[in-house]
Amino acid sequence: MFCLALFLAGAAGAENWTVKMKAVNGRAAYSHEQVSPLGKQSSFVGRPQMRGGGPARELTFNSFLNAPEDGLFRLDYLVELAGEHQARPPLQAAGKVLLRPGKPVLAAEAGGWKFIVELQGKAGERSRRDGSGILETSLKCGRVSYPANFVYLPDEQYSAVLYTQSGDTVSKFMVGLLPKSSAMDGTFLLQYTLLLKEGGETLAGGQGELILAPGEGKRTAAAGKDCVFSAKALH
Repeated sequence: MFCLALFLAGAAGAENWTVKMKAVNGRAAYSHEQVSPLGKQSSFVGRPQMRGGGPARELTFNSFLNAPEDGLFRLDYLVELAGEHQARPPLQAAGKVLLRPGKPVLAAEAGGWKFIVELQGKAGERSRRDGSGILETSLKCGRVSYPANFVYLPDEQYSAVLYTQSGDTVSKFMVGLLPKSSAMDGTFLLQYTLLLKEGGETLAGGQGELILAPGEGKRTAAAGKDCVFSAKALH
């Protein structure tokens, strides 16, 4: 019975992994580690570890670690860093990414922020079933651009929300992305939602679709007065 108890305890422990995340903007870095049991959501709200002299921020990090397939773990994530005003986070990003233990992944980039996530453990061999790619998008209005890039999986949703302030004017940028599965010729449909507000004025907004082919350049679409949305897919 004692041996059986040790076996069961070891098996249960093997289901627990540690997910490490880091949000970086210039020299400022905010990081956190949390235990993530397979098949359960893990959540954290509080002050992250800080490096680089950035302002103190509140971190919300929700993650759901799925059972592995061929050595790859799908992590569903939502990360938010609060600014001086709780309702105006300078960074919020959500999506899903495949992780190989011991291999950090730059999962998302938006507005100068980089979101890096790692499943801690011994790195295994590279899986041939890693079907993820990279989406590079940008909303450009006049001389100002709002980039948002993601490591993506087909048929999964991705989003980013950014608040910035210049003087008394607050700007809000939001993008939502849904890359569909590839067709026989390798192309796929990208559905997107956009919103850009500056103060009380909406500069860009609406929904649209673009047909992308990995490695074949960017596609563009009008997104409001003097605004253009562009997207490109990479392998």
